[in-house]
Amino acid sequence: MKPCIFLDIDGVINPNRKKTTYHFDYSLPNNLAKKLNHPKIADLNVYLVNQVYSCFSKESIDYLKKLIEKYNAQIIITSSWRIVYSLEQLQTMFDIFGLGKYIKATTPLISPRTKAIQEFIDEYNITSYIILDDFDMSNVFDYHFIYVRNYFKEFDYKKADYALFIQQKELSN
Repeated sequence: MKPCIFLDIDGVINPNRKKTTYHFDYSLPNNLAKKLNHPKIADLNVYLVNQVYSCFSKESIDYLKKLIEKYNAQIIITSSWRIVYSLEQLQTMFDIFGLGKYIKATTPLISPRTKAIQEFIDEYNITSYIILDDFDMSNVFDYHFIYVRNYFKEFDYKKADYALFIQQKELSN
């Protein structure tokens, strides 16, 4: 199986801010659907589309894309967003940034999150992975875990890149 990036959303690509102001645009879902030739974007909730488009960190998205492309990785959503939105809706919202096709699954709806991730790893025999989260899981996942503070930035990207590099090297030996 391809390397997996277990991804939390809030605090990783959706920065933790008390107050985020942006220009709310009721026509944004339809405009993006037309611009990206993706009609399903128009079916998403208008507030969700505005939040994703305006609040997700473009820097974080770019670093995530770099990891995906460099390691031919796929994304597994671990965020609580998986409780509210279906896999198809998550893929569609990530399509706003060209990442929907990399969203392959969500972890099981069990608590705590560490157990859900471990269960997924065991069930699918995942051998190469990283976890991007703002909840510290380093005691469970060691160097596979990247503790993101506020949003995924260059420092976090370098740690994630190194962790995946080491795993790829180990697998090739």
